[in-house]
Parts: sequence; structure tokens; C-alpha cells
Amino acid sequence: MKDLGAKLATERFQATADGIATVTFDGMQNLQDVKIEEDALKAGTADLAEALLKALQEGHDKSVAGSQEEVWALYKTQPELMQAPLTQIGAGKTAQDLWANVTKTNETLQLAEELFHHFDADKDGFWNFQETSKVQLATEGTEMGEEAFNSLIIAAAPNGGRHLTEDDMGRGLSKDQVLDLYTNAQTQRQLGFVLDIRKDHKLVFSKVKEPEAAPKESLAVD
Repeated sequence: MKDLGAKLATERFQATADGIATVTFDGMQNLQDVKIEEDALKAGTADLAEALLKALQEGHDKSVAGSQEEVWALYKTQPELMQAPLTQIGAGKTAQDLWANVTKTNETLQLAEELFHHFDADKDGFWNFQETSKVQLATEGTEMGEEAFNSLIIAAAPNGGRHLTEDDMGRGLSKDQVLDLYTNAQTQRQLGFVLDIRKDHKLVFSKVKEPEAAPKESLAVD
């Protein structure tokens, strides 16, 4: 399994749109490179954005199509791995399900909604790039790159993001998408990462300090 993961990480799938933008994904659907032609802006920013989005969608689809046969071949020959994430194996032959604690309950949905509203600074019902980057910085200690954000938008969208528009990319993740990302174990498995809403909620709201009480006046008499 680890050998397959390492192999897929070295594979490259490239897509070019209108001779303007070229993107490269590895076999794990991770964006590796974005190349914009020097004279791309001559076509206009709208055409550039449309070409980039088209290339990202096509590159992601190529990565999925180019790797799924090898992934399924592994699962078919080793069916005991069906309950384990592709790149995670526990001690010995025991498969560890990293998403065992990811559940959709009233509690987790409430926590996810509170987290969403806390970072939805403009209150438009979406996490844009800046807001999502602040979430990652607060919960993981690292900033999110714009390419990673675009890849997340495409991966979280229905039908592999084929129907996304430039406006959709600008708005970002909707509240429903954020709640699903945090509480749907199957969604997290498909995207290949683990989100722990209890951990993230605690990290964020433990940093929100209560107002300090005013110091009491001294009763001492000189």
C-alpha cells in the first residue's frame, strides 16, 4: 500500500487550456504545478480565469482516471484493506481507520456551524480564500496556498467541479460544504485528509479570551 502511494505521488498528469494555462497533478490528485503563459493577460483576466479553471478541472479528472485502476486493483487483491484509508496502516496487519471518530451528529454539526460563522468575516455564507487560509492557520499553524484552495473547491464540488464558474471559485466553500467536510467521514476518505471538528473548535475558541475583569479598588487607607 505504501509502495502504491509513493508511486502515485511521483506520477504526473498535465492539462492545458486554450494554450494559456497548464497545470500538473500527481496521482493522488494533489496540484503540483501551475504555468501561465507570459502573454496570457492579453486575452483578458476573465478568459485567463476561465482557462485556468478549465485546466484545473481537466487535470484533476486525468489524475483520478489515471490512478483509479491501480487503486482498485490493490483493493481487489487485498479486500481486507477496504476499510482502511489508502496510505494508512496500523501496527502489524491491523488496519487503522483514521475517520472512525468523524460522525454527523447534532453536536458535531453545531460545532462545525459555530466554527463556520466565526471565520465567515464578511457574513456572505461562504469561506473565501482569505477566510479559509485563516482557518488553516488557526487550526494547523500553516497558511494555505491559493492553488491548494482551488483544488479543495474543485474536490468538494459535485461532479468533480465540472460545472464550477469563476464566481463559484471566488465565493469559495459554502456553509453546507464546510459542515459536510467536517462531519462526513466518506467525504474525508475520498479527499484523503482528516478533519477533527472537536479539536479544531477547541483550538479556535480556547484562544478567544474572556474580557478581563476590572481591577478592584484598594480599600487600604494611608
